[in-house]
Parts: sequence; structure tokens; C-alpha cells
Amino acid sequence: MKRTIVHTLVIGVFAATATACVPAVPTATPDTQATVDAAVAATGTAQAAVQATIDAAVEATDAAEPTATPAESEATHAATPTPAPADDETAVSETTGVSEEELAAMIDQAVADAVVATEDCTDATAQAAADEAITQEELEMMAAYLADAEAAIAYADELAALYDDLYGELATETVALLLAIEEDLSSMAETLTAIDALLQEVSTAIEQGSALAEQTLAQLETAAQAASTKAAEVQAQTQDWLPALQAELEDRAAAALAVQADNVATNRRAALQSAFEYLDAVRGGLADGKVSRDELANIAQLGANASAGLSAQGGPQLGALAGSIEDITAQIARGQVGQARASLGNLESSLGAWR
Repeated sequence: MKRTIVHTLVIGVFAATATACVPAVPTATPDTQATVDAAVAATGTAQAAVQATIDAAVEATDAAEPTATPAESEATHAATPTPAPADDETAVSETTGVSEEELAAMIDQAVADAVVATEDCTDATAQAAADEAITQEELEMMAAYLADAEAAIAYADELAALYDDLYGELATETVALLLAIEEDLSSMAETLTAIDALLQEVSTAIEQGSALAEQTLAQLETAAQAASTKAAEVQAQTQDWLPALQAELEDRAAAALAVQADNVATNRRAALQSAFEYLDAVRGGLADGKVSRDELANIAQLGANASAGLSAQGGPQLGALAGSIEDITAQIARGQVGQARASLGNLESSLGAWR
């Protein structure tokens, strides 16, 4: 399936619109024209809303300069993500609202919604084809269900692409599972494409007033069964997704905190300098909204050094900040970028009087 890597700004938008982006599944009987019209309109509106959100996010993020001064950066850390950042400095830091685990949960829900929408589509298709005659109303209802399913799959795929962009380098085991889910989503989308092509044949036959070929009806039932089978496979594939992610997050945090100091300050001045070096490394790592494996390793090492230095040389006040450094390192390792930014601002405020 074609995947679009959405810039980091989109994550806040999706958090605010997760339930609105996936269109509601039609629930009325196939012979109700008003319901059909409403379903089609809702699908088009939802798809347009998703695309408009993505386009606006990409445009805003592409225009951003990830070089804000420390004061400007910290001013945006606690801000609530919004679809349209007010200036360039805020555009890069609008991922503060959603953690790696929360984004994974959004993906899990989006995939579940795609499965349900696909099953509804296949049920409607199989039922319509079973009586060997398809009416215009049934055709329009099937088309509405099909559009819902395709939109739901596209939304899940966008979120998966975003996760891969933000955490693909760190979450190696989890991403492998996610790629398998994406492959199944792609296969499910292909079965829906087959249904779409057959519906075009049905539409042509209805327009011409000719009888439907038995082969077309049989192919519709076969395509519906294939899509239903793929939906079941996707559902089974997602069962290990969130548990695996949660385990990987904890392992990643434990590994980062297990790093031993290799350069412990011998006086208070050196301890403070070590702490400020840590601040700079974290700020640099978070500048683009994601942390690479090398950046995390560097942050973990500088954090271990700074924490050890403050504990040994900082006295009661500065020594208490060693725990804050460890908390930030763990938050970054767990993909809690927003929390890490907020904690970083608090740490910098605490250290500010000593600069």
C-alpha cells in the first residue's frame, strides 16, 4: 500500500480527531435511500477532513525552523497541540500531546475500526449477491460501505507510517510487528479494490438494464469472502502489538538507566557543567520530535554522568536534581516526548540560578 510519511505535527491533530476521522458505518437497511445518501456524504466529508489535516500539517512543519532559542523552545513545551501552529518555533514542538504508547493505541484502534468497516462491507456485499439480483439501492449501499472501509484502512495506514517515522529506529521489535500488520492491511485493501471493480460492472449492467452475469455475482461473493478472511488475519495480527510495545518500552528505559557514568565531576562547577551538557543534548535530540538510537545512547551516557556528578558534588539542593535527570532519560527512552520536554523545562528552571 502506498504510504505517506506525515510530519510530526500531525500526531497532535490525530489525537484530537481520532474518532472523527474514521467515518461512521451505515446502519440502515439497504433499501433506505436517505441513509445511503447520508453515508456517502459522511464518507466524503471524513476523507476530505483527513486529507486537509494532513496537508495543513505537512505545510506547517515543512516551513518550521527547528532552531528556536532555549527560552523560545521552553515556552512551547507545555502548549497543547493545535492543527495550525502560530509560528515557526512552535511547529516543530507540536508533538507534546501524544506519547509513543498513545500513538500505538491509536493505531490499534484504527486497525480495529478498519476491520469492522471491512467486515460490514463484505457482509453487505455477500448478502446483496446471494439472491442473484442487485438493485440500485443495494449497489449504492455497498458503495457506501466500501468507501467507509477504504477510508478506515487509509487512516490506519497513515498512523502506522507516522509511528514508523517517529519511532522506527528505536522500536525495532515493535516495528517488525507493525510492518506485518501493514502488509495485511494492504492485502485487505486489495480485496476491496477487487470488490470496487466488480461493483463497476454491476453499475454498468444496471444502467443498461441488462441482467447481471452469474460470473459477476459469483466473483462478488468470492471477493467478499477474501476480504473477510483478510480482516480476520489483520485482527489476529494485532493481538500481540500493544503487549509487545509495552514490554519493549520498559526494556528500553531499563537499558538507558543502566548506563554507568564514565566521567564523574570532581567539583560543583564541573557537576553543573555536566548537567548543562545533558540539557543541551536532550534539547538537541528532541528538536525534530523524535530521538535516534545514537541520540538516546548519548543522552543516557551524559545523563548518567550528570546524575552522578550532582549526587557527589551538588550538595542537598543540586543533588536532588539527579533524580530529575533519570526521569527525563526514562521518559525519552519510553517515547514520552511531551513529558520529557516539560520535565526538561522544569530541570532547566531549577538549574537556571546556577548557570
